[in-house]
Amino acid sequence: RRWGLQIMLMLNNQDGSVLDALLLWKENVDKEFEGVEPCPVCYSVLCIKTHAMPNLECKTCHNRFHNSCLLKWFQSSGKHLCVLCQQPWSGSKVG
Repeated sequence: RRWGLQIMLMLNNQDGSVLDALLLWKENVDKEFEGVEPCPVCYSVLCIKTHAMPNLECKTCHNRFHNSCLLKWFQSSGKHLCVLCQQPWSGSKVG
């Protein structure tokens, strides 16, 4: 079900290009099978807009997020707390 939602999001964000959306979705699935954890906000390994992997890590719970997803979370929640552990955000950029 999650992968189905991913492909719908990708279709909506790839200017309607079915081929590009399918290729990005396949790359996401491949990364997940390689053991890369998806971003807990968008549930995708590769950011739909930038194709980057989650690169901001919470120093408390060690979950990783896409920069754009975390920024959107902070703006929509009005708080600067980690999405998952709800501790004040104290994160760092990772590889």
